[in-house]
Amino acid sequence: MGSLAPGLARVDPQLVTDFAGSLPGRLAFSEGRAAAAILLRRELDPALTAPGREPVEEFWLASVVVVVATHRSNRLESLTLEQLANAFAKDARTPARNWNDLEPSARSELMTPAVCSPPGSLVLEAFQGIVLEGQPFRSDVRQRVEPSLAVDLLASRAGAVLLLPHSSLAKPRVLAVADGRAGKSSTAYAPSEANVHNGDYPLQLPLILTVRKGKMNELRPALVWLFSDEAAALLEKQGLYPAPKSARTRFVQRLDTR
Repeated sequence: MGSLAPGLARVDPQLVTDFAGSLPGRLAFSEGRAAAAILLRRELDPALTAPGREPVEEFWLASVVVVVATHRSNRLESLTLEQLANAFAKDARTPARNWNDLEPSARSELMTPAVCSPPGSLVLEAFQGIVLEGQPFRSDVRQRVEPSLAVDLLASRAGAVLLLPHSSLAKPRVLAVADGRAGKSSTAYAPSEANVHNGDYPLQLPLILTVRKGKMNELRPALVWLFSDEAAALLEKQGLYPAPKSARTRFVQRLDTR
């Protein structure tokens, strides 16, 4: 998130920012040393709280998204999180090396799994946390391949299955993903802007801006900039999915009604 620092400094020269990491940010906010925090929120992470039960406001600023792509000849439409674990995990419950190991009706083709996780995109870390539940990738998974190689693999390898930060790299074929875990939806969703921001697409981690309510007016110039097209472009350049423009407009309207 350090790419946001120059813009924040420009709109509010008095503002002090620190992008040292999630744990320091969470502690600074909960102890009252920070007026706002921008943090990724995993499924089991509690919402941030301010000292003395001071009210807070939350804004969904962007998301880390993992896009699953295959070769254009692959006719599968979707996969579940469990199927992805079987394809990528070192100690999968039902290891899958071939496409028809995942789905009997799929073609008999050895899979070529790879991860494209450019600096700042956190694709590898998000997938490992959500799908692999912290366990390592299997030994034949190519990790952190460059975007150019990812595009080449998708174009040239019939068995390719890649994890990517954005669907723009995966024009041949993007798969919808279903959560499928107990108590979760079995409907598969594509990584569209709407599905990501609504929380329907399961392979994502939301980036939440939390602000102490009593500091909203003081921070207004910085907050308005964070919802701007300029800030959204910086987040997208880093490999994140920024909130849709319509949602960012509503965020600014919320500020105006305080």
